[in-house]
Amino acid sequence: MDAPSAFADDEMIRFLAAPVPRTVPVQLRKRAMRETAGRGVLLVALMLLVFGVVFSAAFFPRRSIDQWRLDHGPAGEARGRIVSVANTNLSINDVQVKAYRFEFTGPDERRIEGECFYTGRRWKEGADVSVVYSMEDPTLACVKGARLGQMGMGGFAVVLLPLAAVGVFAWWLRARRRVGWLLTHGSLGDFIVESVERTNVTVNKQRQFKITLRRADDGIASVHTLRWHQPNRLELINRRKESGQAIFGLFDPTKPNRIVLPELWMKS
Repeated sequence: MDAPSAFADDEMIRFLAAPVPRTVPVQLRKRAMRETAGRGVLLVALMLLVFGVVFSAAFFPRRSIDQWRLDHGPAGEARGRIVSVANTNLSINDVQVKAYRFEFTGPDERRIEGECFYTGRRWKEGADVSVVYSMEDPTLACVKGARLGQMGMGGFAVVLLPLAAVGVFAWWLRARRRVGWLLTHGSLGDFIVESVERTNVTVNKQRQFKITLRRADDGIASVHTLRWHQPNRLELINRRKESGQAIFGLFDPTKPNRIVLPELWMKS
């Protein structure tokens, strides 16, 4: 078991016996929050957010709206010419994205220049090409078969990192609120450890186990399933399984698998 908490056994007994809503002792709340959703998870969310913002700023497809306007609005087509071909700093599937400068004559006989991108080398400098342009704004144009942005619509994938950061933070916040609610309002029950089964899942290089608890106090029988990988939790569970001794738990009657075992934070 982890190092003993400063939260003494007699205080735990008084806490469990108190009517709801319970007043949760500071040491118990700190220990419960640290083991359920500690600050390490918040640090991961922060790192994802920082990397996500950096990548989004660098690779976000800023010209996606223009591309959509060109693809879905009234468009014309004209002959044009590739003026220059240049390398970019971006590669997709190990193929370098090329920047193509082009020019064409617009509907009002003006010479219009533009830039588009293509993954790989497709046209040479001086090559004749077809240019698609917006009838509403002829300066919005692109070589047929190319795209306006370096990454195209696939560039929206860069927003997945900041979204993942938001998801991790939301999970962290929800987990802490759930534990706080269980400690304050959870129903108290006695649980017998029916089984501890090894799974194929590994979390933080530790094997996850499926724990099945059976509640049989007050004439009510119900089964609760947990999945844990933390050694200190498994040690207590295995001891109770071997001895057949019940373990106290606080649970949500409407959602049986939401349960905390305050005995995890008692002194050995």
